[in-house]
Amino acid sequence: MTIEWKEWSEKTITDVHGDIYLHRDLYEGNHAAIFPRAEKLIKNGEITDQLFKGYQEARKVQTPYIQANLCKLIAEVPAMLVARSIGKVTSSIPSDERQTEAVNEITDELIDGAETGESSVIEDAQSEVIRQIVKNSKLDLEHWSNIVQHQVDGGLVGVPFEDEKGLRIEFKSRDVYFPHEDGLGADLAYKRTIEGQDYIHVYRERVEGGRLTATHLLYELNGSQMTQIEDDAQVRDILKVQKLVTTYNGRSQLFIQYWGNQKTFINPLGVSALRNQYGKQDEINWRLTQTGIVFERNSKPRIAISEDTFTRLEQIAMERYGEEEGRGRIDHEFLEVTTFDKDTGKAMEVIQVDVKNIGGLEWAQDIMKTMLMETQTSEKALDFYKDASNNSAVSGVAKFYDLYLSITKAERIQQEYVYFLKQLLESCLWLQNKKDPAVLIEEPDIALNEMVPVTRTDLVTENLPALEAGGMSLETFVRRTNPTASEEWIASELERIEMEKQTVDSVSILSGPQTADNLNDNRDENGEIIESDDE
Repeated sequence: MTIEWKEWSEKTITDVHGDIYLHRDLYEGNHAAIFPRAEKLIKNGEITDQLFKGYQEARKVQTPYIQANLCKLIAEVPAMLVARSIGKVTSSIPSDERQTEAVNEITDELIDGAETGESSVIEDAQSEVIRQIVKNSKLDLEHWSNIVQHQVDGGLVGVPFEDEKGLRIEFKSRDVYFPHEDGLGADLAYKRTIEGQDYIHVYRERVEGGRLTATHLLYELNGSQMTQIEDDAQVRDILKVQKLVTTYNGRSQLFIQYWGNQKTFINPLGVSALRNQYGKQDEINWRLTQTGIVFERNSKPRIAISEDTFTRLEQIAMERYGEEEGRGRIDHEFLEVTTFDKDTGKAMEVIQVDVKNIGGLEWAQDIMKTMLMETQTSEKALDFYKDASNNSAVSGVAKFYDLYLSITKAERIQQEYVYFLKQLLESCLWLQNKKDPAVLIEEPDIALNEMVPVTRTDLVTENLPALEAGGMSLETFVRRTNPTASEEWIASELERIEMEKQTVDSVSILSGPQTADNLNDNRDENGEIIESDDE
């Protein structure tokens, strides 16, 4: 059952995806625009929203709206851990020379490289195709932003795409995704402005009769009303596509992949990691800003002096600056020497409020802990509650348990993200296989690195026992101990290691395999030459 598009507005999106715009404002820090208490303080002149170029200057004090954006950290901590753990994408199929020789010109054009010479030779077609798809997708630059968007919106969309830029994966935010009610298809809807006219471009995929059909639809947008353009030639001309309908026989799965965060039967599309954090973030900002206002009003030292001293200082000021400018003015340099009050015996006093006792900060900190607890974020991941009295180094094991909650959450996200990427890469290879059967359809391997930084010594120490016991191949050992190395470097390193293994010393060539006798120059313990049994 497809979607009948008639109207387009923000409500069209929020009806399907919830308050994603509110969650984005929370993450971006646009809090002064969404929290009523902050807006009221700005209108009343209590604070100034200078950080966001607010519409009204504060009249009473120049205290800015202070915020500690925990929502930003909640989304970025798992993104930091997962993004650094995603390693290289490689083929799961061993290299096959016959496959490489069988590739046609279409695959040859897909792979970047020289047209002639040694650099033009394709040694492993399957690996080269995967590497080119990863390169076209700029995948190494997308991991962090993908995870952040997934956490903020509560979902992420991916789809294979091919044009002049090559075969690649396109990642989209959740608000373009509209699944069909029967689960057999989905629409991706984009608002586009072409030559001054607003359009809604709908890319639809649907599985029917054991095959997948992909369709491009175009609607004119006038206000919130959508009118479909029926002329196929006009649609092709506006969208710059050759075919509006493409059928893929033998394909029963959508190319469009949707990855929801914390999906449940209640929320099948997933929920934002910032859900239900609105009120707590507002309270944190409110307490910090109120403390800032009190600090602004009371932190400056106030000097108490006798009336006679004040009158004398005012007279001096009027003599120096004139009667109008000097009246009510006291220059601080005249207070270097003062006199005691003859009646009370008091000199001037300095009065200042102890800002540490203003209150509100401890309550804000408790709310921060609650937000971190609800979102499965380790406090130590922020180094916010680190005990200043303990400055000693922390071992890797201790740090792991400090971050245990965040790492556990990140491992779940990592597992889902790897599956999400594999499905998209498999779809890209499926499309290329239709053009060149020599390209095999597979779910490529994605190497995983440590989420927490590990020294090279620790990497070798951790993996060496498995290599020596035969539980790990030499290639896997080299890859794990050199996670950032290129494929060319790994291949050359493996070749060097194998060459060193085959080296035979001159003693072995002349005297045969090493034994206790030939190490003693073939003499016994008395120095006598050992006679051979053959002689």
